[in-house]
Amino acid sequence: MIKQIIIDNKKKIIIAGIIIVTLVLIYSLRSGVDNSEYIYDYEKVSIGEISKTISTTGTIDLLDPVSILCQVNGVVQKVYVDFNQHVKQYQLLALIDAGDLQNDITKMQKKLEQLNIDLKNMENDLKVKKSMYNEHMISVSALEIAENEYKKMQLSYSQVLVDYKNLLQMQKNTRIYAPISGIIVSRDINESDPVVRNKRLFLMVRDLKTMQIMVVIDETDIGKVKSDQKIKFTVNAYPDQTFIGSIKQIRFNPVNRGGVITYDAVAICDNSQYLLKPGMTAIVTIEVDKKQNVMRIPNDAFTVIPPFIDKHKLDKNKKYIWKKKRGDIVPIEVQTGLYGDEYTEIKKGDIKPGDSVLIRVRKQISIKK
Repeated sequence: MIKQIIIDNKKKIIIAGIIIVTLVLIYSLRSGVDNSEYIYDYEKVSIGEISKTISTTGTIDLLDPVSILCQVNGVVQKVYVDFNQHVKQYQLLALIDAGDLQNDITKMQKKLEQLNIDLKNMENDLKVKKSMYNEHMISVSALEIAENEYKKMQLSYSQVLVDYKNLLQMQKNTRIYAPISGIIVSRDINESDPVVRNKRLFLMVRDLKTMQIMVVIDETDIGKVKSDQKIKFTVNAYPDQTFIGSIKQIRFNPVNRGGVITYDAVAICDNSQYLLKPGMTAIVTIEVDKKQNVMRIPNDAFTVIPPFIDKHKLDKNKKYIWKKKRGDIVPIEVQTGLYGDEYTEIKKGDIKPGDSVLIRVRKQISIKK
């Protein structure tokens, strides 16, 4: 009797197990979810911030540098400053030896003095001839000759005076002064170096507390970049430190870089710690759009393809995400807003914060014993 009861209980347990397995299989076939073959990863719908950025590169550069050029031909006689030195406005930086410039000035000065004497004598002579003409003592032609000679002397005197002033200016230009107060970033000369007009002698900047970045913007992104947008960037010298700046100018001039059209944007950044140096390469991230306190889901929710997708008739012109609902996974049509770097804004759809959405499907790895 007892043995019969045990056998009956075993039969009931087996039958119940078969029923449960059958129900699970039926449910799985109905929902399209094969729990034995795949692993499904979900993430909660949330309220938060969405940020859209573009990544590019740039070059750290000086802000408003000042080039000091040579104005005379000659040889560097003396250099009074060095790299990185702080100088004040009108401070003497260097002396240029312009050869026999002083002798030329002395000769020109003597010539000018003699011309001045000759001009006064000719002026007095002209007055006498005008008086003689009025008394009919000389002819009109004689007076005109005297007037023309006087005008020629005036012209000659004016030309020599201009040359004399140019020599004085050249002499002044042999003394190189700082046009602003600031820092000597580059010294391009040494003593005894020959120099010519328009050669750069020094490069200065008012200070290094603020730097600019020449940011390269691809033509596909240029429409998203605007003045005053915030940027973040790193440099190879300090890979673990993030620097902050903002876009100040977007230049219209296109640049062809290896067949790719780009545009330069100028960004300004703080350098009060003097870590950034001209010429450094910056890895730049520009925040082109941002929204806060919006309903969002991970971008992966729009790219995941569940294995049972063919069991659903979906409109290719609409957007869907896969929502976990009572143990099932169902497609939900949604309307989206901002598409950010990690999240997408949900404007409309049968979805709310706290719902679980499918973001990844992984295949089970079976280990054979």
